[in-house]
Amino acid sequence: MISLINTLKKYPSLKKSSIIMPLKTPYVLSFLILMLMGCQPKKMDQSEINKNMLSKAQTVLKSDNVQIIPNDKNTYYLCFTKSENMVKQKLSYIVLDPKENIIVPVKTLIDGNVSWLDENHIKTSQKMGIAQQGASNVIRYSIDVTTGNTTKL
Repeated sequence: MISLINTLKKYPSLKKSSIIMPLKTPYVLSFLILMLMGCQPKKMDQSEINKNMLSKAQTVLKSDNVQIIPNDKNTYYLCFTKSENMVKQKLSYIVLDPKENIIVPVKTLIDGNVSWLDENHIKTSQKMGIAQQGASNVIRYSIDVTTGNTTKL
């Protein structure tokens, strides 16, 4: 403090605030950085997201045996369950976003499968009727999860 007084006497044109301010700046910046870090929303780790997603899917699909498959960018989650009946296996599925909102409502396929086609499309396939010689009885569709549009493949 004595050196500050001596400096002010030596250079009367200097203001006290112009000397003290640079000394306070690191403290103010440190305080602001700590405050901003403390105000960040708590990020959930992937296992916590998966637990919440699984719980939501189990509730909506009314089954404890639910499988969850994320798309390549983890922007949507395909959740499905298959019945234990092997003769006419029922597959129910939904698509959720990371906030657990239902993007594609519950749909059911008999003797079918569902998988990701790309980032925004799921592929469904379902056996229909009796296969005739030289023809397939499997019908395939692509469903755009962002618009809900269905296209036959």
